[in-house]
Amino acid sequence: MQKNLRTIPIFIFALLSISILNSCQKSYQNAENSQTNFALEIASSLTFDLDNTKTAYNRGVQVYPSQNPQYLLLFHSHGKYTSIYDLKSQDLLNENQFDFEGSKSVPKSINFAYTHNFDSIFLFDPLPQQIYLVDSAGNNIDQFGLQLEDLHYTYPDGIHPAYFKKTKLYLPTYPSPMENATSSDYGMVEFDIARKSLGTKYNLSEKYDEGFWDKHSYRKAISTFNEDNNSIIMSFPNDEYIYVTDAQGNKSKHFGGSSEMKTLKPLAGELYNDDERTFRIQAEQGFYSGLKYDRWRKVYYRFAYNPISKFADRSTLGKNASIIILNNEFKIIGESPINAKKYSFGINFINEDGLYFFNNYQYEKEDDSQFSFDLFKLKNATQ
Repeated sequence: MQKNLRTIPIFIFALLSISILNSCQKSYQNAENSQTNFALEIASSLTFDLDNTKTAYNRGVQVYPSQNPQYLLLFHSHGKYTSIYDLKSQDLLNENQFDFEGSKSVPKSINFAYTHNFDSIFLFDPLPQQIYLVDSAGNNIDQFGLQLEDLHYTYPDGIHPAYFKKTKLYLPTYPSPMENATSSDYGMVEFDIARKSLGTKYNLSEKYDEGFWDKHSYRKAISTFNEDNNSIIMSFPNDEYIYVTDAQGNKSKHFGGSSEMKTLKPLAGELYNDDERTFRIQAEQGFYSGLKYDRWRKVYYRFAYNPISKFADRSTLGKNASIIILNNEFKIIGESPINAKKYSFGINFINEDGLYFFNNYQYEKEDDSQFSFDLFKLKNATQ
């Protein structure tokens, strides 16, 4: 009995320690997420007609020109052409076909397109890591072999887009899944089109040095550009912070974590070849996804897959998602829940009206001859 009584203070101390630790973590999250007065609300939608022999599913859309969007560009990765829609009327204006035969052809294995202008369209071929520059007629003007070092790859899509500025193409990259990623690996690289050579590499954060971070969701960095001040902002799936490189090359980091997500922990190394358990752990602790800059409202949107307690398979990931809203000084000013099963994080765009997401449910369940984007407007939740 005396021995058991001695263990009581130790047990109480352990409980107090756990309570204090949890309290500190909650206080930390609350302190970092102060002044969260803004929210995203569904306001309206845009609906576009589609030949139902074709598909609206794609690896990402683009609005053009970026500073005053007039057109929606939809690259059909299966049909190998780009549909051009008028954003105001939602009418289909044209379809750019790519030439697969002849001296100016491109390969059928291209899977993504980035339009700098209508006579400078970059097409990406993932396996040989080739980029093709084509004109509005789909003719091959030039091509570039990336020759990325240390088994890094580029694979652009709507979450991990490519950007073009002056003579440089900024490409999302990820290290080989055959090796553990560290901060010496890079998540984006510059490619100088004029010189046909690689430039600056943008490394992964030091968060990757904490341990094994899987072969899938935690591996790919996300970036966006603030065209107003020429800064590059990077987000990593496993890191609550976002990282900024300004026009002068100065670097800083800022807290941009979800209120529903704790600090993420690396996985056990023995899970390297166990995808099922890996996906379960990712779902249970969550991860960060896309990052967008809204030049009209001077805010950033960071997409988060928050923790799921009852994980069945990868299709359940979107059940607890949110969009974190940060102002131009990288202070969190709001966080809004979103159904990432209904709305596609990878198919979205921003214009003067707000943030648009592709509506999966409307296309899947209602009418495959139309597709729509729902508008999310930024509102002051206190008004």
